[in-house]
Amino acid sequence: MNNLFTPKAAGTVNIAATTTSGSSPVALVRTGSSQVRVKNIDTTNVAFINFGASTVTAVATTGIPIGPGETCGFTLPAEFTHAAAITAASTATVYFTPGNGL
Repeated sequence: MNNLFTPKAAGTVNIAATTTSGSSPVALVRTGSSQVRVKNIDTTNVAFINFGASTVTAVATTGIPIGPGETCGFTLPAEFTHAAAITAASTATVYFTPGNGL
């Protein structure tokens, strides 16, 4: 049996994205590649995300778009410790789950 994604126990964080960039530390698994699954649970608003150090910000329209209800996976380098999210209008809750595999 193949394990497609093994989440880090109690590792999920969320950002209540608004029109102002918000960020949160993401406890990545540092065994080999570090992946994070991102889920935008909003049903109408696109969230724009970014990854980086503790000062990371997201910018609407130039960040990585995560559509309503969409789930995406990313492999991140070791220096990325935080995630950021923003919306162009209204709000959206975006979940970040660190783990291994996609």
